[in-house]
Amino acid sequence: MSAYIQNKLAKGEKLQFFITGATGYIGLVLTEFAIAQGFSVRGLSRSEAGDEKLKSLGATPVRGDITTHEVLARESAAADAIIHLAWNHDWSGDYNKIVDTDIAAVETICAQIKDTGKPLVIASGCAGAQPNADGSDSDENAPLRPNLPVARRLESEINAIKKQGIHGCSIRLSPYVYGRGGKGFLVMLMGQAVKLNESLYINDGSFHTSVLHVEDAARLFIAAVLKGKAGEAYNGVGQTDVSLKDMAEAIGKVIGVPVRPASLEEAIEKWSPPILPRFNYLDVRGSNKKAKELLGWKPEGVDFITDIVSGSYVPVAAYLKTQ
Repeated sequence: MSAYIQNKLAKGEKLQFFITGATGYIGLVLTEFAIAQGFSVRGLSRSEAGDEKLKSLGATPVRGDITTHEVLARESAAADAIIHLAWNHDWSGDYNKIVDTDIAAVETICAQIKDTGKPLVIASGCAGAQPNADGSDSDENAPLRPNLPVARRLESEINAIKKQGIHGCSIRLSPYVYGRGGKGFLVMLMGQAVKLNESLYINDGSFHTSVLHVEDAARLFIAAVLKGKAGEAYNGVGQTDVSLKDMAEAIGKVIGVPVRPASLEEAIEKWSPPILPRFNYLDVRGSNKKAKELLGWKPEGVDFITDIVSGSYVPVAAYLKTQ
């Protein structure tokens, strides 16, 4: 825990969070949970619709985005803790430009909180870690995969958490954040299954992936604000026992289409956006031991396959089949 947060809590003062990406999938759940725990939230919002969503949860919307640096500066200076979730997920765009935009936003935030002890918690990803050769879960010190298309996101993470005078830490989210019927790579794959009338997995589908329920993600970000150590990364992982074949079979079942293997080349040809087959080809097994032991966090969400087959993704599948 940062000394700043420790002092605020010792005085019985209410913490104010500033959340970028507050109107997104994880952001809305995080906002809901933070307010339920007695914190106040000011959330970045780009539209009237976003404003209304935040107001309905009891949060204060702040109009802007990660390029409106004057807004980022003002809100960061006033907040007790900043959670940076916002990220441009336009996979058809220039990825280097996306990273550069994020780095500039973080520079603005950090300029306001340097040497204050105010925590900055940012979202990152655990897919860049090289899997352990013995099949065990890899920790936060695992080396990076070579030639990973999205490797520069780690540069953005380091920019935030390794700065002198900044109490920054990161949550390395699982490739598949799920729950409450929310969007992401899972829904993209479901959409491809509807479009192709079949659910595909690459090669033998034996690679595993890491998954995390959105409610567990929200709890983890709050735990990192309260207990996170400066300069540290924490894997946000709920399960690592889901194979890519398991996921394809669950999607096939809920959509009602056959399931079969495909080569990486075939997946690249058939799936869109282009990042999807590359992402779905990775063996990702991130250890959550550090987050559990040091942050006192525990994943509690319904398991991934159950949620697809008989949970919150049943109505999502029904909707996709009408499109």
